[in-house]
Amino acid sequence: MTRTRTTPRPRRRIAGLAAAVAAAGLLLSACSGSDDAGSGDGASEGTGSFDAISVQLSWLKNQQFAGEYVAVEDDLYTDAGFPEVTLTAGGSSATSAEAAVATGQAFVGLSSPLITAPAIQGGAELKIIGATYQLNPFALVSAASAPIAGPDDLTGKTIAVSDSNTLVWNAFLAANDLDDTDVTTVPLSDTSMLTTGQVDGFIGYTTTGAAALENAGFAATEFLLADEGLPMVGEVLVTSQQAIDSQPEQVKAFLLATVQGWQGALADPERAVDLTVNTYGKDQQYDADAVALSFDRQATLIETEETATHGILTVSDELQQGTVDSLAFAGIDIAAEDLFDLSLLDEVYAENPDLLS
Repeated sequence: MTRTRTTPRPRRRIAGLAAAVAAAGLLLSACSGSDDAGSGDGASEGTGSFDAISVQLSWLKNQQFAGEYVAVEDDLYTDAGFPEVTLTAGGSSATSAEAAVATGQAFVGLSSPLITAPAIQGGAELKIIGATYQLNPFALVSAASAPIAGPDDLTGKTIAVSDSNTLVWNAFLAANDLDDTDVTTVPLSDTSMLTTGQVDGFIGYTTTGAAALENAGFAATEFLLADEGLPMVGEVLVTSQQAIDSQPEQVKAFLLATVQGWQGALADPERAVDLTVNTYGKDQQYDADAVALSFDRQATLIETEETATHGILTVSDELQQGTVDSLAFAGIDIAAEDLFDLSLLDEVYAENPDLLS
């Protein structure tokens, strides 16, 4: 599959860069390089028998991690050599994936390039080794009665954006030569701001965007920011440079089982939803229909022409560059080779050709 490479245009100063740099600084203050069970140190490399490990998730246990649930439930991690894999929930007050991996609390973490790149720039020795989402999930949602079909429709509009999405929103504006004189940005409280006509649109996620509003009876539409200037991967897998260098067989074993887990989840959406609602996310009291809808939308981010050819979690050279170019619009300048290392995932597919059958 051929993707169009994005070339950064001259950028305006991006609001939110200071916050990203500050976050990286906080991360470094915590990164003492400690070794514990999360890092898997002490494993016998090459024997197929490793230590128990922890995986730091990027958010609460929802459908985003269904592949990992299946890998645990079907003993795929056990078959790969791990006696136990603990999935640690993330959230607003949880340890970031970058901090958890850098301090040895977790062997792998799930995160976003928008968080991982500043951490690396701040000195954390980390790399992205795979990406669950080939397309980042950010979407601009609007009413079907007054649709915003793309950047050209944004001038004069009022868009609601949550604090956590300010960086990606500003990057999107910069990528499309827009700024706050063209578009009015207001804080997002909830989606009722759109349904009651307070705003013309909001920045959300395609997994809980227009389709969810449609399901609730409000006619809505959306477009992905990934299709309009920000071709950036999402839900990335992050590990330490030390693990890549010293524990490659362990990293490969984890990647193999995770790929198999996602293959199982995508092949059986009903089971993926059931595991999310009734087992891993039971304490969240999710609505099964809403989770099923989100899972269906999520599948379109995971399964693409690219992954059909090269496999789940892979990131093409072109998409690595597209991600780096997208980060540049957010004021985050990093080279692809400093952010990504897909070599071990490439080895997994080379050694297991049946994964693509």
